Amino acid sequence: MASHYDKENIYFFRISYLLHEEGTKAMRSFFLKAAGGLEPEEFNNYVVEKFVNEETCRQKLRVFQDQSESLFPKGGADINKLDISLLFTLIKHSFEGKGINKSDWTGKTTPGDPKLANIILLTIFRNNFAHSYSSRMTQDDFTTEWSKFSKILQDLGVDKQEIDLCANKQFDNTDIQKIECLYLEISYDDYRKFITDFEQWYGQRELLNRLQVLLLEHFPKDEALQTVPGTLELLRLLTDKGLLNRTNISVLYDAIKVTEQFGFKPKIIEKLPAFKDIKNRKVVTFSEHTLAIFDLGKYLNAAKIKKLDGRYNFPVLKKYPDSWSLILDFVPRGLLDKDKMDEVNEMLEER
Repeated sequence: MASHYDKENIYFFRISYLLHEEGTKAMRSFFLKAAGGLEPEEFNNYVVEKFVNEETCRQKLRVFQDQSESLFPKGGADINKLDISLLFTLIKHSFEGKGINKSDWTGKTTPGDPKLANIILLTIFRNNFAHSYSSRMTQDDFTTEWSKFSKILQDLGVDKQEIDLCANKQFDNTDIQKIECLYLEISYDDYRKFITDFEQWYGQRELLNRLQVLLLEHFPKDEALQTVPGTLELLRLLTDKGLLNRTNISVLYDAIKVTEQFGFKPKIIEKLPAFKDIKNRKVVTFSEHTLAIFDLGKYLNAAKIKKLDGRYNFPVLKKYPDSWSLILDFVPRGLLDKDKMDEVNEMLEER
């Protein structure tokens, strides 16, 4: 089910991964020095002292709610969990009253501090990628951009060996999810519009049970998933679980790909670079086993559903209305575990 990305996707991913890994480290290191030589473990005290609470933080930094929440989470703020965007906002705040021009922050002019100048270049580089309308790069573009970005990072003190490691990185699904957070990020306004469009499309087509089947691996033996009354409630459940937010909508992209709802065109489609190539994306939030179970759901007809019902539920038959209802019952009972799938498939082939 999951298709592989081609070379032009991989070129884009390599720079995005370098940005995510080494770019964030460089930004974090610069902020700690700019804030008076903080140690990472002192960061929470710094946040509380400077911003007092979440509401004051939003007012002073003019950040989104999820950003202020990451500075005031339960258990205290962890600087290692902040992204480049929020780190840059904190850097700007730490330089207030130090003679930095507004035009310096946008790159129109260059500040006297060469390190700060490179931090600004790094942020501009990141924003260009975050708002890219394509997740592909030609080899020539990759060579040019890699050279530019590598120089910025080395000027900020990043070891060339670390940069070279990123150049040869082999990507797994977890890496791709991290990368997608860079260029799938959208504003709160656009996020709400996307969620509304998604909910209406899937709700009108009564596709809730298909979404539930896909998400079973993320909610093992959790009755909340089984009992959600509608798509909107399911999306809220995903949000509460930390699987969905405005900086990470990969799970919805994957759901669209797997359920083959390619007619879905959200109103903000022009702001969603990966959407144009959604048919060819690699599924990263669902395992191969989940995809096999989903394929089983598409394969089962009324006769096969009745056969499975008799085999596993006799004498008290459940008379499932469709294959998705059967799967939602079978998976929590362990009847479709990896070591049971062959048995199920063989039984279905019996005459």
